[in-house]
Amino acid sequence: MRCLAWIACGLCLAGAAARAWALDEVVLANGEWAPYQSAKLPHQGFASHVVSEAFRLAGIQVIYRFYPWARAEAMVRGGGVAGSLVWSETPQRRAFAWFSDPVIVDDEVVFHLATRKMKAERIEDFYGLTMATFNGSRLGAWQEAIDAGRIRSYVVKDIEAGMRQLLIGRLDFIPLIRSVGFSVLRQHFTPREQAAIVAEPHVFVRAEYGVMFSRKQPGGEALLRRFNAGLAKLKASAEYRQMARDFAAGKYDPQPY
Repeated sequence: MRCLAWIACGLCLAGAAARAWALDEVVLANGEWAPYQSAKLPHQGFASHVVSEAFRLAGIQVIYRFYPWARAEAMVRGGGVAGSLVWSETPQRRAFAWFSDPVIVDDEVVFHLATRKMKAERIEDFYGLTMATFNGSRLGAWQEAIDAGRIRSYVVKDIEAGMRQLLIGRLDFIPLIRSVGFSVLRQHFTPREQAAIVAEPHVFVRAEYGVMFSRKQPGGEALLRRFNAGLAKLKASAEYRQMARDFAAGKYDPQPY
């Protein structure tokens, strides 16, 4: 009987130790924005991989659930999930969410045909031209120029369609996040077509995107602090430098099967 008691005690201690070492879990809403995020990409995309590894270094395991963007934002607002990735910080969102340090930083530039030389340093340089716009996108200063009739809008369903319209001359330019534009070109266009489209070096917007944590979820601020600590540790590591090299090489694009 004493032997059985010692065995039972040992099992209890082992169970307690296992629980102590088990990772906490957090559920985050994710979305489709290749090559940064997608259920179909390696590691669910570069941004998802960064967030997962940062949380892992903080002792937390992430569970991603993929939703349309509007629903993901609404779930954070209502407290249906702990948070969502990745988002730009706005005054409207700060009312219902805390924002992490930047997970990714990328530049909005203008894509156009290589054969077309154009001045591309101010929005005014594009007055009289036609640009691609996408359903549901937020265009900032570009939208102001469109509303004023200074720039014409050509609505397309997605970035690939916009690039194809660019190639056949139905529009003049597309403002895009640089990495997103090049990812679409790599995925859907021949080398000859890719060479026909260039991105201007001038940066119109340097955009920062982070994780937003719901103010309605208990422990949200503590979760934010743990994530930021893990993110800082990750970005100082050789692992992150390798991830960044892989991203630049297109290894987070959809892979052939």
